[in-house]
Amino acid sequence: MAFVTFVICIAGPLLAAASGSWISVPISGQANLTDATETYFNYAPIMVGTPPQVVDMTINTYSSLLAAFAEDCTLCAGSTFFDQSQSSTFGSSNRTWSASSSQLTGSYFEDSVGFGNSLTVDKANFVLIENMALNMTPHLLNGNLGLFVDNSNSTEESLSYFSQLWNTGKLLNPVIGMRFYPENPKLTIGALDPADYEGEINWVQMETPNESWDLLNLFKIDGFKGYNGSFFPFGSTDTLTAINSVYNNIGIPNNFPYLFNDDYTGPITGGKHLMADSPDFAYQCNETIPYVAVTTVINGVDYQIDSTWNLLHPPSGEAFEGGCLVGLQNITEGREPTIVLGLAFLRSVYVAYRFPTDNCPGYYGFAFPSGANRTQAQIAQKPTSTPSSSSQCLSLTAPTSTPTFSAGSATSASGLSSQTYEVYGRPGAAQVPLIGVNDLPKGVWDQPQPEPE
Repeated sequence: MAFVTFVICIAGPLLAAASGSWISVPISGQANLTDATETYFNYAPIMVGTPPQVVDMTINTYSSLLAAFAEDCTLCAGSTFFDQSQSSTFGSSNRTWSASSSQLTGSYFEDSVGFGNSLTVDKANFVLIENMALNMTPHLLNGNLGLFVDNSNSTEESLSYFSQLWNTGKLLNPVIGMRFYPENPKLTIGALDPADYEGEINWVQMETPNESWDLLNLFKIDGFKGYNGSFFPFGSTDTLTAINSVYNNIGIPNNFPYLFNDDYTGPITGGKHLMADSPDFAYQCNETIPYVAVTTVINGVDYQIDSTWNLLHPPSGEAFEGGCLVGLQNITEGREPTIVLGLAFLRSVYVAYRFPTDNCPGYYGFAFPSGANRTQAQIAQKPTSTPSSSSQCLSLTAPTSTPTFSAGSATSASGLSSQTYEVYGRPGAAQVPLIGVNDLPKGVWDQPQPEPE
């Protein structure tokens, strides 16, 4: 299974740290999902060191690791790196990164890490990556901002960056809001911004298959629906599912029953084609773009997965001429998780993550992204059940303002432009900033020409 951009907003007022703070951190992503599954990522800015350096880390829901790429990292790819020699607070750590390998080499260090004065850990442990193999999958860019919180061990060394923020009283709530929807994508840390979603948040508790299981971001779904509400012939209330923000597609045990059956897919103009030497499918889409009918059902609520350029990828050399690959990929049967919901799902819903603390387990919450093409009937759906311990663990403090990330005087190697620009081929779409445009040499068009001799 294959795994799979940063906007600095103007400064906003931060809540006082004593009462707990929260922050809105805009992220950036490509307008469309493509078939380049190893190179598509979303980034969030995080400030490291003193004075702070802005590092645009890859957002990874499948990991608890906080890692930055060293300035002199061998074969590391990206546009922002952390220069430890420029930080007056950079220090060694007594931790050893046991995951170092020939693919990825690094060591634990400690330094100031955060999103601003109110949400900063002064001596946060993080991995500084020093070498990366060219064939590593995924070939992460810039670093790794792991949103998954592992609270299985209560020792300080095992706690994630977000647990450290919570345990020091700096967060208003132990939650992370994730809006990957292409219009105004962002993370909110410490609170859930009501402006980011519509409908009731549908909370489901995370599951642990057995005592030795070391991934705690699994949960159960009801299954998938296709055309006219038909249920896929797999998946049940016992189906364990994971969310993975570095994976483009939807991973399912077997896509053949869905994609070969018109009762599930609906009539597809131009036909369906199984790619040679691959279990991947493509639909004819050079003239008209077909609709791919896939809905994820969670706790009785239907969440439509957007088709155009999410589940259906734009024409590329990976498919036949005029064909678009369908982002439903087979994964190995009999393994956990059974289902992997990647960016095609995340770009279609709003996700809240109540990470585990003390006596509370982890929860995922789902809603509809504000501004999306959802009907009032869809938004008005109600969950069929309420998780246990809801009154204790899911009574969140509502935010009273919208503090936004600001780099202030921090340095940034990204060179993200303050201006925004139109995207080629998407007239009328939201404009985006560009990386490195400020460093391009400026042409002088009105230079006087020398007199001819």
